[in-house]
Amino acid sequence: MENVYCSILSKGRVYQFLALVFSLQKMSKEDFDLFALCIQDETYNLLEKLNIKNLHVVHEKELGEEVLALKTERKIHEYCWTLKPIFLEHLMMKHHSASRLTYLDCDLYFWNDPSIIFKNQPDCSVLLSPEEKYNPSWSPNFMHYMQKITGVYNSGYISFKKDEFGLSCLQWWKKKCIERCEIVPSEGFFGDQKYLDQMPKLFSNVCDITTPGVNIGIWNDLKFQFHEDDGAVYVNKDRLIFYHFCGLRIVNKNKIELIFNQKSVPFIFEYYQQKLQEAIDLAEKIDPPFNGYASEEDLKRYW
Repeated sequence: MENVYCSILSKGRVYQFLALVFSLQKMSKEDFDLFALCIQDETYNLLEKLNIKNLHVVHEKELGEEVLALKTERKIHEYCWTLKPIFLEHLMMKHHSASRLTYLDCDLYFWNDPSIIFKNQPDCSVLLSPEEKYNPSWSPNFMHYMQKITGVYNSGYISFKKDEFGLSCLQWWKKKCIERCEIVPSEGFFGDQKYLDQMPKLFSNVCDITTPGVNIGIWNDLKFQFHEDDGAVYVNKDRLIFYHFCGLRIVNKNKIELIFNQKSVPFIFEYYQQKLQEAIDLAEKIDPPFNGYASEEDLKRYW
């Protein structure tokens, strides 16, 4: 199967993940598999009870004791970042029918069929999402400074083909993330993400995604004009494929906080908040004790 996706989620990302899953089901015109790696028992148990079509639930224990040992050494978000290439490689080795695997952050939401991305660049072994930072109030020097801190690419969407170049690149990324996966801008580290800058220099067949409307978020949405037409969302003249709702925290059932100023596209956020509410209602119905609201640590950190 060509369209195989995976995500990694903690309790505080479950409601956004459910919105992601249902958007993918709605927009995908082709069959797909989505593997969810759960790092808590409560998260795993809830997703198992939901029994969602196309969704395969994986417990972190499946990755082995050496990987689990990293959980005791790292902050929870650093652990999740570290797991990205580990989980991708694990799925590639275990599920032989997958010719390509694509990682999705839980805070993505699809507005169009994502398989378009692969069809537009079928020969690329690795597909990277440039962030293209833009804010009219920033000077070019400040935008350059921000890009230097966070990197050229966003790691919330990254795709690897199961070939020589894709596997080599993925295994290199895995090694780097296991060595160190924290945000220390003064030393050139930004979690799992800054490593992506080196991929095009070190490996062949690593491509920037050229499909419009991909991985738009707070870092660049001000450069686009958004509008709706016959139920579809457009950025300028192109269909929006997915938006990345970075920095959103669900405090409780009636309160969603935006860490960054994310109100440049009000109707996008209003629609997404409605879908989050539906996800919360579904989780409450299936597993009333489950609590997927943001922790104190989530509310304090930006990334």
